[in-house]
Amino acid sequence: MASALAAKMGFNFLIKKHAKYFKVKICTMESDMEFRCELNWKGKDLFDLVCRTLGLRETWFFGLRYDIKDTVAWLKMEKKVLDQEVPKEEPITFHFLAKFYPENAEEELVQDITQHLFFLQVKKKILEEEIHCPPEASVLLASYAVHAKMKSRVFSS
Repeated sequence: MASALAAKMGFNFLIKKHAKYFKVKICTMESDMEFRCELNWKGKDLFDLVCRTLGLRETWFFGLRYDIKDTVAWLKMEKKVLDQEVPKEEPITFHFLAKFYPENAEEELVQDITQHLFFLQVKKKILEEEIHCPPEASVLLASYAVHAKMKSRVFSS
């Protein structure tokens, strides 16, 4: 009776079932974000939300990685998030990382946020010795980092 009255009065939104959600935590190189996702979301839905939140347009280099048992895996874009082997405890943690590296970063990484995310990831991998970096290249990279930091201070003042 009440649902029929609500339908007649145009309050269909009151009788619709509320979508069920699950929580995710997205870890980037500089911050963590939390989102509520609908149960039927595919990997692409979550990935697009993260990219929009970051203001990232050069999305093709990146992916969402998660840890499962003693290994890591990348979230598949075409499959539902919960149909994959992601951890089932909430919030489900994903790492927003570069999945592909460009051949020529100077030409292919146009957007500042893309360059920044790549820089942070490469810096971390060098410091953790996951990437070998010869001493000459280390000095050059350090000079670029200092230059970029000083440049950002000039623009922010």
